[in-house]
Amino acid sequence: MRISIDWLKQFVSIKENPADLAEMLSMLGLEAEPVHDFSGLSGVVIGKVATAKKHPNADRLKLCTVNDGTTTVNVVCGAPNVAAGQTVAFAQVGAELPGGFIISKVKIRGEESRGMICSERELGISDEHEGIMVLPDKLKAGTVINAYLEDVYDALDLDITPNRPDGFSHYGVARDIALKTGRKLKELSIKKVTKKAHDIHDIASVKIANKDDCPRYMGAVLENVSVGPTPDWMVARLKAAGQRSINNIVDISNYVLLEMGHPTHIFDYDKIPSNTIGIRRVKNDRQITTLDEEKRKLSQQQLLITDGKKPIALAGIMGGLNSAVTENTTTVFVESAYFDPVTIRKGSKELGLLTDASRRFERGADIQAAETALWQVINLVMELANGTMVPGIIDEYPGAVKVPRITMRRSELDLYAGCDISDQKVTGILNGLGVTNNKKKDHWVCSPPTYRPDLEREVDLLEEIFRVYGYDNIPAATHFSSSFSLADLDPEENLDQLRQLLSGFGYHECQSNSLQSAEWAKARGRKPVAVMNPLSETMSHMRTDLLPGLLETIDFNIKNGSPDIYLFEIGNVFQQEKKGFKGIKET
Repeated sequence: MRISIDWLKQFVSIKENPADLAEMLSMLGLEAEPVHDFSGLSGVVIGKVATAKKHPNADRLKLCTVNDGTTTVNVVCGAPNVAAGQTVAFAQVGAELPGGFIISKVKIRGEESRGMICSERELGISDEHEGIMVLPDKLKAGTVINAYLEDVYDALDLDITPNRPDGFSHYGVARDIALKTGRKLKELSIKKVTKKAHDIHDIASVKIANKDDCPRYMGAVLENVSVGPTPDWMVARLKAAGQRSINNIVDISNYVLLEMGHPTHIFDYDKIPSNTIGIRRVKNDRQITTLDEEKRKLSQQQLLITDGKKPIALAGIMGGLNSAVTENTTTVFVESAYFDPVTIRKGSKELGLLTDASRRFERGADIQAAETALWQVINLVMELANGTMVPGIIDEYPGAVKVPRITMRRSELDLYAGCDISDQKVTGILNGLGVTNNKKKDHWVCSPPTYRPDLEREVDLLEEIFRVYGYDNIPAATHFSSSFSLADLDPEENLDQLRQLLSGFGYHECQSNSLQSAEWAKARGRKPVAVMNPLSETMSHMRTDLLPGLLETIDFNIKNGSPDIYLFEIGNVFQQEKKGFKGIKET
């Protein structure tokens, strides 16, 4: 998942540079790395296109004049969208672009060109190169562009583990940053429309066949909607997060998904003839054409959204083309629901269709966030598409979700930590996590928030305390003193004793791949055994040493926030003999 740093700043103060922020998040268990590095970009400034006329000697080129803050120069440009009056990214003669490309003065079809008007790809922002990058008019000509690009497009790529669905949003990541740094987290402010006229229940209804498949389904109707282009500020945020703009309605749904982490879907209301939304499994339905214009065969595994009869969407995965919003849409139905994670996972896997929505639902979305996400979409449609809300919302929610009550003992905390973490610090971390807690004499009684379905047991809470407190702040025992002796190493007896002893010293046994690269296999001068049909270069030889596998395991743990780890491995290594090869037990 890609996170825009500028977007994060809406919710929490960011003082770190992208590299330091990525390191902080990685130590919190959200493995991150910076996406862009604009430090190598030089000689690119804000430019203003003064004129843009047809090139006298080429049909597809334009002869432009660009003001770079000090002078106006001629530039030949092939972008179809270049026009007079635009604010652009202008690479002056001598500028260096990503990849080491240097801009020089050239003649193109007989006309001098002193610079280049850049596309996003030429600046290393994205692969977009069909047209030039058009910037906000408020930017001043001649200003070096690096600061603007860093403010708007600096981003992090996050590798979110399956047990952290709350990390699949800008707000969720901001929550972790606020918790770690002690900075204030800005609450989501949602405005709810309360005025009454006719009611939504007069024009729309929802029928759920099985509440286990869909424990909650919410909806709203908005009229007089104008489908059109998306405001520049939203386009920039979506682009920084790796999403392309489609239109204001579709972009609003994607925006709320990336901001809050809860999927929504917007239907063309007039394409639902019965005004009834049904949620059921496949019956006699054979196929559905999804928004990507692919015809998909259906099976009993699939959960559908219907118009009362025929399918109009794959629930929690992708909408149907027959209910899609188009430029002619004037009334929309907004869906915000909670679908069973197992049902969505099975359906997505069977179809071979993994989407941003299914990725979140199958990990366990927040059932309480359905309402917040719905109102966020409603407000944005009213603001950006001139929509008028039909008063009231549909909320099929048979009962509040049961939240587990977990007892976290002080004795267990001390045992696992090996150091003293004060009660005040522990309570502060629990509060920051959103965990409702009541401190007793020697334990806490806790109830985790609905956005953390992974917190089910005492050990889960302990892990969260250590994660936020910082594993690097917990002293590791670096010295062990003991003595033991073993008779002849018998694999059936003595190796088990060795395992027990090492485990008692705090070591973890691991089992690494028995295949390795040629470089590792030959590292100690041994004669490796080559694999005839290797899967890759990194798995081309039988291992001659256990050390590379141990080092790779340690590297993985460090990147995932566990730098203090003790490992051992017992297994076979292989080397060539005159006749075939033999395996040697090694520890």
